Amino acid sequence: MDNGTSRAQVRRIVGEMSPLGAREANSGDRLVEDLGYDSLAVIELSLRIEQEFTLADLGTGPTADITTVQDIEDFVVQQQAAPSDAA
Repeated sequence: MDNGTSRAQVRRIVGEMSPLGAREANSGDRLVEDLGYDSLAVIELSLRIEQEFTLADLGTGPTADITTVQDIEDFVVQQQAAPSDAA
């Protein structure tokens, strides 16, 4: 999956899962302030992103600094570009 497709898919998922109701999410949107995410909704979003992109646990490490849709997009793209530990 190319970077543009991954980023668009992240925006789609974040918008679909917004606690304020399904909406179009933009890269600059803040999860809490703009899209209404609370701690439980962020956990649910993390699980969905992990499943959708087959990623490691989003709830640990550098992901604590994720506050915007752009942050999630960047994290997904970086994880997809990282070499696999299975190799």
